[in-house]
Amino acid sequence: MEDTVRWSLKVSRETDEALRAYLGRTGGRKGDLSKFVQQAVQAKLRGAKPIVRRGSSAARDGAHARLGEALREVRARTRGLSQARLEKIVTEAVAYARARR
Repeated sequence: MEDTVRWSLKVSRETDEALRAYLGRTGGRKGDLSKFVQQAVQAKLRGAKPIVRRGSSAARDGAHARLGEALREVRARTRGLSQARLEKIVTEAVAYARARR
């Protein structure tokens, strides 16, 4: 088994939400966040073109716009739900996702 070390990273809330949404859409499982970071670092060290260039406002704005649109869509669809019903739906969705791991 490969030796591993633990990193403690800080990223913006927008980056966190966008990456977690991406992993969720692509069927992410436990450990996929670490794998994503490791692959990105390895690609950068190999000289591969970065996923999103630092300072690339177009890429950042595009990701931010997609996240904003997804949030607006979810809020619109759940606007009429009571807090209790919404919490029940979320609990059921989390249980379903965990059962599929």
